[in-house]
Amino acid sequence: MKIVVITGEESGDKLAAAAIREFKNFSGNDLELHGIGGKALEKEGINKFFDISEINVMGLIEVIPKIFKIKNIIKSTVYKILELNPDLVFTVDSPDFTLRVANRIKSKNSKIKILHYVAPSVWAWRSGRIHTVKSSVDHLLTILPFEKKIFDQYKIPTTFVGHPITEVDLENYKNEEIDEVNEKDIFLILPGSRRKEVELLLPIYLDAVTEMSLSRKFKLIMPLTTEMVSIADKILNKNYSNLEVSIINDEKIKYNYYSKAKLAIVTSGTAALELSYFKTPYVTAYKFNFLTYLILQFIMKIKMGNLVNIIQNKMIIPELIQNECKKENIIHYLNKYIQDPIYIDNVMSHSVDAINKLKLEKNPSIMAAKEIANLIDGK
Repeated sequence: MKIVVITGEESGDKLAAAAIREFKNFSGNDLELHGIGGKALEKEGINKFFDISEINVMGLIEVIPKIFKIKNIIKSTVYKILELNPDLVFTVDSPDFTLRVANRIKSKNSKIKILHYVAPSVWAWRSGRIHTVKSSVDHLLTILPFEKKIFDQYKIPTTFVGHPITEVDLENYKNEEIDEVNEKDIFLILPGSRRKEVELLLPIYLDAVTEMSLSRKFKLIMPLTTEMVSIADKILNKNYSNLEVSIINDEKIKYNYYSKAKLAIVTSGTAALELSYFKTPYVTAYKFNFLTYLILQFIMKIKMGNLVNIIQNKMIIPELIQNECKKENIIHYLNKYIQDPIYIDNVMSHSVDAINKLKLEKNPSIMAAKEIANLIDGK
C-alpha cells in the first residue's frame, strides 16, 4: 500500500505522523510512505520528496521571495505523485501549499483519492477557498466544531474529528515533579516557532518581563523548538544578560511546565491553545509585516485570532496585535491576571468551555486514521 503525505509546517508534520501511526496500528498492510514532511514523519519512515523547512513561510509578503522555489516544489511533487500513483494522498494543513498540490493532481488524474486534514479558515478570510476544497479533495477532516456545517452546505464530504490538542492526557503531567516549582512559580515566555517571530517579538516580551521584575517572583521558562534556541540565545546574550531565563526544547518537559505554570506571554498560534488546554492564563501577541497587516485588514472577516475567543465569539483572552503589541499593554494585562482574581476566573471559565467544544469521545488521530482507511477502501 502506498500513501503520499503532504504537509508544509511542523504542526502539520506532527498531525500527519500521529494519524499515520494510528493507521499502522490497525492496518494489516505493509505501508510505503512518501511525500513532504519533517522530523515526526521521518520517524514513521517517510521517503521525502522535500523537507518542510523548504516550504515553511509565514505571511503574505514574506512568501514572495520563495514563490518560484515553491512553485517548482509543487510541480516536482505533483509529477512524483502521478508517477507513484498511490492508494491515497493525505494532505495536512498548510492549505496554500497542500491544496495547490491536491488541485493539480485532481486536474491530471481525478482517480487518485485525496484526504485533507485541517480545513482552511474560510470563516476568517478568503471564503472562496471552499471551491478549491470542493474541486481538490474527496474528503475533508475538520478540527473545529463549527466548520463541518460550513462545508456541508457545499456538499463537501466532511468529518469533524476533534482538535489534536485534546489527545494530550493532562493526567500524565499533573504529578510530574519539576525542581523549579519548589523554588518559585513558573512564568512561561513563548516567542514563536519561526525566526522572524522570535526576532521581532521576544525583545518586546523580555522588556515587559524586565520592567515588571518578574524574575523576583517567577522562574522564567522559555520553551523553544531546537531551531530557535540559538536565535533566542543571541537576543538574551546581547541585551538581557542579567535576566535568568531557562530555555527548554523537549516536548514532554514543555508540557510539564505548561501544567505547572501560573502565567505566560505567548505568540499567537498553536502554543496559545495548548496553554488554554492546560488551564494556564496568558496574554497573546503578534506582529505582521506591515504590508501583510495592511492587506489582512481588507480581507479578514473576523477581528480575533485566538481560538478560545473565536469559539466563544467574545474577546476573552487578551490579544495584542500589531500596534497593540507593545510592552505597556503586555504589562497591563499581566498585572490584571496577577491582581484581579475575578478576571482570571472569568478567563479560565470561558477557556474550559471552549476546550470542551473541541473534544470527541475518540482521539482525533484515531478518527483521522479511520477516514484514511475508509477512503482507501472506497467507503
